[in-house]
Parts: sequence; structure tokens; C-alpha cells
Amino acid sequence: MSLEQEVLEDAFGHLRRCGAGRVECVVYLTGPVAAPALIDGLLQPVHTAGPGGYDVPSAAIGEVWRELLVRERSVRVQVHTHPGPAYHSPTDDSHALIHSVGFLSLVIPDFAMGDVGFDGAYLAELDDRGRWRPVQFEGHLKLLR
Repeated sequence: MSLEQEVLEDAFGHLRRCGAGRVECVVYLTGPVAAPALIDGLLQPVHTAGPGGYDVPSAAIGEVWRELLVRERSVRVQVHTHPGPAYHSPTDDSHALIHSVGFLSLVIPDFAMGDVGFDGAYLAELDDRGRWRPVQFEGHLKLLR
């Protein structure tokens, strides 16, 4: 998938403002239904956040789906922060927005307070057995500058 650099910068901005270097936060990278390989927008769902996790209430998930439907968009990647090193925790495994094969989950270290980019980040993909496995950025996410 192709990810516009500006969208990645916006995502880091949202994560930094939301978390303020103290709590985890989440955003969803989106793209038009008609262009499944393009990521050109984001949504930040209403959520509660703490230093060790976040929660998106059911009502907020419903709002996300309604907005996507009206705008003819879909979520391509779920992005959230961790307080230290990035990895996919058991909580991350079970609380993904989408549980479809090939869905991507991107974890950004240090509450996204570092440089904008993928350094130290962790990318996981849901496989056909319902397990999250680490994948390389190359071949999955390409930055468009």
C-alpha cells in the first residue's frame, strides 16, 4: 500500500497531541474504497487512553463505520503508540478494529515522540490463522513523498 508522507505526519501529530508523551493513542489510516492500495487520510476515533493501553467504545466504533460508509472509505491500517519499544501485545492482538486476513497494525514506540517515520516501529499483519505476525515495511507500506 502507498502511504502519503503528509498522512504519516498528520498521524504522528494526532498521536502526540492525544498522548502528550504520557498515554497510548490510536488513529486509523484510511483510503478510498475505489483505490484499495492508497492511504490518503486518517480518522482518530473517540477513545480513552492510559499509559499502558487505550479503549475505543462501541459507540465510537459505530461512528467510525458510519463515517467510512458515507465517505466511501475504508480503514487500511490501525496505528497506535506504546510507551517504550514497539511490539504487538496480546491486548493489541485482541482489540484490533478489523479481524480480516491481511489487515495491518502499526505500533509506534515512545508515544510517537520521536522522528516521524518507521524507525523502531513494529508492523504486524493478520494471517489466515487469525494470528498477528511481524512483517517488513517493504512490500506492505510505501511512503509517497
